[in-house]
Order: sequence, then C-alpha cells, then structure tokens
Amino acid sequence: MKMRTALAAAAFLMLAGCITVNVPLGTGESVPVNQWMVRWDPPEVARRTGEFQVAIRVKDLDAAGSYQLSGMVVTGGDGTVRESSDNRWAARPGAMLSEMLSRDLIAAGGFPGVFRTAASVTGMVTLEGYIREFGAQQVDSTTWIAVLDVDVTLLGDRGMDILFQKNYRYQRRMPAPGFRELSEQISALSSSWSEAVREDIYAVLSN
Repeated sequence: MKMRTALAAAAFLMLAGCITVNVPLGTGESVPVNQWMVRWDPPEVARRTGEFQVAIRVKDLDAAGSYQLSGMVVTGGDGTVRESSDNRWAARPGAMLSEMLSRDLIAAGGFPGVFRTAASVTGMVTLEGYIREFGAQQVDSTTWIAVLDVDVTLLGDRGMDILFQKNYRYQRRMPAPGFRELSEQISALSSSWSEAVREDIYAVLSN
C-alpha cells in the first residue's frame, strides 16, 4: 500500500512538472522550495531532414532584469514586482525556452543539424532572443493573467544578416491564482510561441 501511494505521488509530481527541494537556511534549518518546469509535447509532424540545407543554432535567450534568474515573478497592477522565494523555475526562463525550442526543431526536422552551443559549421543560421515578460500580472486578489512576451531574431551565416526580427506576445487569464496554475499556463503559452517561431523560421528559409 505504501509503495502504491509513493508511486502515485511521484506520478503526480511528474505530471505537474514540479520538483520540491529543501533549501538550507543560515540557522541550519531548511525550507521546501518548489521548482517548476516549462514543458509541452513535441510536434508530431516531421519535415524531411536537410530540407533547408543549413544548420541552426538556438542560443539561450536574454531577459529583462526580473526574469534573468529562476524565481517566479508576479507583477502587481501598481507596477510592483514580486519574486517568489519558495516557487522557482527549474532553470532560467531563457535557458528553458531555448532548450524546448531546439527540441521541437529537432523533432520537426528540416535541418541537417540543430545546435545549442557554438559549432564549426558553415552556412549556419543563429536564433537569438530577449524575454520581456515571463510570469503573471495580478489584476486583483483573485485574478492573475499569465504573460509571455519574447523578441526573436534570426541571423544569417556569421551573424552578418538579419533574416527576421519579431515580437511574440501571449497572455491568458488564469482559472485561479497560484504558481502551479502559472506553470501550466506559461507552458501552454510557450508551446504556442514555439510553434509560431518555427513556422516563421520555415517561411523565411523556404524563401
């Protein structure tokens, strides 16, 4: 019975994308910290590998000051910014989004290679970006709006040409306030972002 209960609890945490860790305090005590992951299913329809004849590198996205670290951020209507101390992303938002986008590019196919770090490959395009918002806007005590706002730039070989530059902004009223719900809503918005960015990349390279 205890084994079944433990397995059920583990399955729930995996589904929710949450990991709880204990962070030590200076007093020798520790407090539980929830770490949340941004994730969604990879694309199912794959293109023909090598369709575009160029490799692509996806660099970690830069971010505005409040989103450079892993703390989950809620912005108040009066402009105050609150970073949660006990609810954090599993990695910096810029790293998580870039990692998931590169995964989707590999799954969707079309490129002879998809890289996250520098590579000695000729004719490689590079994707860079900047996160403007990645969290929740608190309207009142019962209303949070999840917001994802990212600039994306696709550069040609050796970064000499700008192939396209675009802002992607998504927002969605959350069913209820809270960090578990925020992680789910940001994941859904990020999935839409990944799909839109990939379609824009494909359109530019196809022309």
